[in-house]
Amino acid sequence: MVKLVNGQKIELTKPSSMVTSIQLGLGWSISDDSASHFDLDALALLVDEADSIHSIVFYNQLTAFDGAVVLSNDNQNGAGTGDDEQLFLQLSYVPASIYKIVVAIVIHEGDERDQTFGKVNDAYVRIVSGETKEEIVCYELEKDFSNETAVVIGEVCRTEDGWIFETSGKGIEGGIRSVCKAYGMTEWPDSFLEKKKALTKTSPLYAKKPLF
Repeated sequence: MVKLVNGQKIELTKPSSMVTSIQLGLGWSISDDSASHFDLDALALLVDEADSIHSIVFYNQLTAFDGAVVLSNDNQNGAGTGDDEQLFLQLSYVPASIYKIVVAIVIHEGDERDQTFGKVNDAYVRIVSGETKEEIVCYELEKDFSNETAVVIGEVCRTEDGWIFETSGKGIEGGIRSVCKAYGMTEWPDSFLEKKKALTKTSPLYAKKPLF
């Protein structure tokens, strides 16, 4: 796996290419210790031209912009093979007002459970082309973030020539609330971030209007 290096830029799309979508896959393994339950969550913060969060895609709100951004499901234990959670970005359908999508991974209630990425088995995040299904890059999360409970993986940024992925590799203390606050989101509806019953790939939460 490739080390997550701050500032690394990967070209995702360009005018002459047929690549219009990407998939970010998150995976981890069930702990050998039955007492250790790890619940990793992928989230995307959609940031507009004013550098403000327009909306958020996460375990309680699985889609934005009529499916331009979709989170497959909320896997709460890492069971199964392959990617445990998948974030789909249909970049050609993302509104022009959105200039970047911040992608982060958090350990749900990591601080409360004294859990960090260093204690998770085989945690990784990878980027796959939506057209060719080829893996563009794959990052290991455990070693470089052994003391972290939240990591901003990077930003999918709009440019004049298409979209790029710029890595951040920035650890943040705390969970989803800390990530949101780091990007200027300080208020949200009551119980907005409280995890509900697990959603599956066949039961996404499609809201006529986003909660935020």
